Amino acid sequence: MMHYIFLYNVVSIKLDFSKLKTLIANTKFVLIGSSYCLEQLNQTNKDCFEHIHKISRDFHEIDYNEIEQIVEKYIKQYGQQNIKLFTNEDSTHLACAKLREKHGIIGHNTQTILPFVNKVISKNKLRSKVKLPKFVEFNKILYKNHQTTYLNELVAQLGGFPLFAKPIDLVSSVETHRIDNFANLEKFATHAALHEYNFEIDEFIDGELFHCDAMIINGKIDFFMIGKCSFALSRFFEGKAVGSIPIIDNELFSQIKHFNNKVYKTLNCPDGAYHLELFLQKNTKELIFLEVAARTGGALITKVYEKVFGINIEETNYLIQMGLADKITINQQDIYAGFLNFPYIKGTVQKIKKPEISINHEFIEFVKPNDELYQAKNLLDISCSIIFWDKDYNVVSEHFEFLKHYQPLELLANTK
Repeated sequence: MMHYIFLYNVVSIKLDFSKLKTLIANTKFVLIGSSYCLEQLNQTNKDCFEHIHKISRDFHEIDYNEIEQIVEKYIKQYGQQNIKLFTNEDSTHLACAKLREKHGIIGHNTQTILPFVNKVISKNKLRSKVKLPKFVEFNKILYKNHQTTYLNELVAQLGGFPLFAKPIDLVSSVETHRIDNFANLEKFATHAALHEYNFEIDEFIDGELFHCDAMIINGKIDFFMIGKCSFALSRFFEGKAVGSIPIIDNELFSQIKHFNNKVYKTLNCPDGAYHLELFLQKNTKELIFLEVAARTGGALITKVYEKVFGINIEETNYLIQMGLADKITINQQDIYAGFLNFPYIKGTVQKIKKPEISINHEFIEFVKPNDELYQAKNLLDISCSIIFWDKDYNVVSEHFEFLKHYQPLELLANTK
């Protein structure tokens, strides 16, 4: 009897597991999930798992020792040949790879997975293949020994301010920092030098952000879609709504797909789902690589693709990993769709104002009046979301431009 063990740490489940179960005979499903995942687990999905194990949540990496204790029980009872580990998020990939290597479980190893969870490793592999931002990994030892000299050399190497700092392997844009001057850099460096995580510092790219979602089967792209983002994701923490709509510019679509292909070939991507982010630089019109992950797109991207193409990309990713999908069949609808997530804004919610729009849409509220909110700290600190769709792309685009500046939260006055 095969046991398929699924790991969810930071995010929630976005597929119907009952559909997977109907396709796989003589197999038991096991879920290892954080409280965040389990709190949002509907009954249909809950019924699909023989066992559900609750674990702690960590935006860096799932607790290896905690999950190993759970997985070892299944290995002892059923044998490693009857265990397979699956995940669809960055923070669990390395733990899965280490468990496979240690216990002889079939699947991707650490070296295969590292470029998709460590931004510095992927950038180093992509040098000379695609355009990259200037970047350095922040050296805590050099900084501690030669603070001012090191920071001046860093600024010169990256071409001056502004700069952008981020952890090399945290998720949901946690601990990202825009750095506008030397005082800000000193403040960041003091923080980073004491932090348990490692950071990279990049030149700041002024341009449009795009996300690219692909499915690779037998080494070739079988599904590919591009979304134009409302704002750079870091602006979510400033109060900006982040989301995307598809692009219909055929020439740009072709250029971006060609760019993605270079990345996939260079990184020797195994079959499965990939989410890549890049900038179209404002002045030069060059495509500049940002990062790539071995997973489906987050936020409401799954719901958008379900509406437009009739497929659940998270389910499809697992089917590919299980060897049950040799081709993706889409049932494309005659519509265009987009989405936006609105962040927490510091204060007490007085009321939630739904946008008065005529386009087809679904508005989702995650907070309620009298809730005391902090300023969003990660991309999951969502107050409200909206998905919208129409047969006319211009209608979708016009609403996207309106909604990305919309503020659904009305806060109580004089809130500290």
